Amino acid sequence: MTLREASMAAFAAIALVLMQAGAALAQPADLWTVTNVVVDATGASPSAAKEAALAQGRQKAWTEVFRRVTPSTEWPRQPTLTDQQLEPMVKSFDISGEKHSSTRYLANVTYVFNAGSVRSALRASGTQFSESKAKPVLVVALTGSAWQPESAWGKAWAAQSRRGRLVPVVVPNGDAQDRAALATVSGAADWAIVKPLADRYGASSVLVATANKGATGMGVSTTLIKPDGKTPRNGSYPSKAGEDELVLASRAAGTIADSLQEDWKRTTSVDYGQQASLNVYVPFNSLAEWVSLKRNLGSTKLIQVLAVEEINMRSARLRLDYAGKVDQLQTALAQSNLALTSDSQGNWTLSRNAGATTP
Repeated sequence: MTLREASMAAFAAIALVLMQAGAALAQPADLWTVTNVVVDATGASPSAAKEAALAQGRQKAWTEVFRRVTPSTEWPRQPTLTDQQLEPMVKSFDISGEKHSSTRYLANVTYVFNAGSVRSALRASGTQFSESKAKPVLVVALTGSAWQPESAWGKAWAAQSRRGRLVPVVVPNGDAQDRAALATVSGAADWAIVKPLADRYGASSVLVATANKGATGMGVSTTLIKPDGKTPRNGSYPSKAGEDELVLASRAAGTIADSLQEDWKRTTSVDYGQQASLNVYVPFNSLAEWVSLKRNLGSTKLIQVLAVEEINMRSARLRLDYAGKVDQLQTALAQSNLALTSDSQGNWTLSRNAGATTP
């Protein structure tokens, strides 16, 4: 190998590492982690102030987690938990930006909740909630007509992509392959144009969000592009006192991202008091495919019990005990590219969607 070839190989290896690091950074947080909770409390002593601040933050973080997994119609019925109930539900926390005096404590805190404890609290209160994660929405944030990740609008969407959500938001990494595809994307694009970019990020839809800053605020036009069509919307976000451009952009992006969640949560939120069973025939072509199918079923939160009734080299018969309605189970399985269908006699079959690859 020549020196030039060795240099090129090293450069390619470094580029690959950087791309992989960028992709890792783009992954959204999980549902149970709430970052950058601002706490500010006073107390008779430094330790009392800190304890009061952390308790204050737990309540804020609990509200955030509750609203992530429930539709807005459930929010007025959020269970009121005492700090004695809430503290054991927090698995860990991390403090940054700590400031304190003899009577006051300020910090930014990240809280990580125990998922099982949250589920138990929600089920005990009779709250309908969802853990069915949708495939991501890829957001192409245009400032004017250009994709500018360093603009306030681009940064606002990058921050949204790091929040835990049932409908994850992802943004392009911006490498050379992305830039070539992004040059063709606008609100006028159809699915055929955006599909290569969507496929690269495992996205089921692409949201083209175009922001234009005006004298009194920000105007935003969005087009949600899916395989079955497009949905355009327009909105305006007047500036509030004290907001700079980034704060305004973050508020607008957050409102739009929240709206993406609502329909999904209404469709997939489950009453866990409603239980049913289904006998399912599962064909497969190989042991590897069966293992993959079983892993996907095991990670589907609605499925409470998976019982293998019969299995051979090419198929299996299962009993699925699940919570909620059968159409909600179908929706949850579809996120893993699994199709649950029935014939005219009511016999159910589970198979991998055509074109899907074994993970």
